[in-house]
Amino acid sequence: MPYRILVLVSEAYKFKLDNHSIIPSALYREGHEVHIGDIDTLGVHDSVVVCDRMRVSEEFVAGGEFPKLSESSASAEDFDLVWVLAGTHPEATTDYFQLLWLLNRKVPFVNDATALFYLNAKSNLGAVVPAENLPASYVSNDYEFLNALVESDPGRSWVTKPTNGGCGQNVYVVNDQDRNRSALLAAATGNATSRYVSYGRDIIGMAKRYTAVQEYIPNVRSNEKRVILAGDVPVTGFLRFHRDNDHRANATVGARFERLTLTPDEEVFLRRLGKRLMDHGIFYVGVDLAYPYVIELNMENPGGLNYHRRATGEDKSSEAVRAVLSALRTAGKLSQDRR
Repeated sequence: MPYRILVLVSEAYKFKLDNHSIIPSALYREGHEVHIGDIDTLGVHDSVVVCDRMRVSEEFVAGGEFPKLSESSASAEDFDLVWVLAGTHPEATTDYFQLLWLLNRKVPFVNDATALFYLNAKSNLGAVVPAENLPASYVSNDYEFLNALVESDPGRSWVTKPTNGGCGQNVYVVNDQDRNRSALLAAATGNATSRYVSYGRDIIGMAKRYTAVQEYIPNVRSNEKRVILAGDVPVTGFLRFHRDNDHRANATVGARFERLTLTPDEEVFLRRLGKRLMDHGIFYVGVDLAYPYVIELNMENPGGLNYHRRATGEDKSSEAVRAVLSALRTAGKLSQDRR
């Protein structure tokens, strides 16, 4: 059953081999009417949510030119489904989520706007992942608390990361024996004390910054996997390898990756997790897994289809979009018959 689908991406000079080219191409290949919209052009015109967009007339090729968005300020509401695959500039974040929420009141989303806002972060993993499948985790902007936490157990290591960052930026491993521990935790929480002394709070205002601190899981170096869940189906992903001189396994910072293989226990767990996530309006997500622990969830533009293709030569995108649409129909979010 063909649908009319709007895929919101960030306009770029050239398409890369990522979701911005792979997912619209797969939807088009499956026979749907697909439009690409620039998420940074969202607005409201006389109570109608609009964006600049164009209709897809062929599959995209990595390295190809970004298409001209031929329809300016066109309605974003006249669709059966919206798939959000991009964020926006930090200065526009509040308006961005308010506009997405308004649009989502009128059109179903693959991942609900509320889920994109509240659950696509390190702070709220406990809302959707069972406690027994989470490493010990803290979110705080209190340097003294976090420094005391790390200091309290000399045999334990911790990972500190921005609550809303990604792609390996500002991620550090700290422990009580690390001479950089205090400096790294101070930097992660905004260097508030130093900045207040240097400039004065009256001048710079609030300097504290939130950070997530998560217990370091030793088996993460040998068993970290990115798994793409489409509904409750683990459709693709890749095995991640840590370099000897880096604790990060992000492919974006040069880590090696290979074909994904799941154990029976991992597959059962992921299918259960997928059902929990769908209850929260999440139907397409990248799960960073070091079984039995979930390290992160990524739903804005999760890499997986692209790295599987690079590792194996296989294109799993049609399977992924079919699974997403099937799950949305089963959940009653997408009609069986196109309107």
